[in-house]
Amino acid sequence: MKKFLKCGGVRPLLFVLLLLGAELMGAATRKDVRLLEASEELKFISQQIVMDYFYLALNPQKKEAADKLQHGLAQLDEQLRLIAISTKNEDTKDVLTFLAFSRDQILETVSQPYSKENGALMLDYSEVLLEGAESIANNHKYTFSKEEQMLIDVKGMAYLVERITKYYMAFQAGFDDLNNVRQLKDAVGLFEDRLGRIGHYPYRGGSAEARSAVERFWSVVKRYYLSLDKSKMPNILYLSAGHLEEILGKLELYHIKNL
Repeated sequence: MKKFLKCGGVRPLLFVLLLLGAELMGAATRKDVRLLEASEELKFISQQIVMDYFYLALNPQKKEAADKLQHGLAQLDEQLRLIAISTKNEDTKDVLTFLAFSRDQILETVSQPYSKENGALMLDYSEVLLEGAESIANNHKYTFSKEEQMLIDVKGMAYLVERITKYYMAFQAGFDDLNNVRQLKDAVGLFEDRLGRIGHYPYRGGSAEARSAVERFWSVVKRYYLSLDKSKMPNILYLSAGHLEEILGKLELYHIKNL
């Protein structure tokens, strides 16, 4: 739980610095930046909630995962509230209606005993939240600086870790259809694309060490994510996801300081 909160603590500072940069350039309004930040957080939460849901289905006694799931649900409410009070964009308001409905369905499903039917619903709801977050981001986007884009790439890697692990846990819970496997493999490919981008960035000192740690650790866990039915390691990969996010949090802080 502490690791999760540590990574999440980067985000309020990120909002302040993106806001300052955007206002100096005249590139976005205060509300646009707030909505962009909320959409990025929603992307992460949409995957994290369902990853924890399936992990708990496999390990019902894991209190830390249960606490993390509840924290994610609280964060979902917070981001939806921020969007509601910040936007005047009609498209965003329409999207928010669907997101609010999905939020209600998620809360109802989480309150019920796990079943295969409920698991399928949670997968669907997570994709609705993700699509909604991406739509909101498109409605309020502006041109990022090079440093801001690197920060977004690193944040995107944390989101992809959650997405990859979500589909891995779903597979272990019996959702082994080809579409879910394809989604997992696509997310792995996107993660490696961003890993290549940070590989070309001139990090120094501790940040260079953090990047190397991500590269080394990913080279090990990648094959387990892709092995699926060949090796069942939900506990190890759940912890691995948290470890990767913790290291990526260090790179987030590096880029925040350089904005």
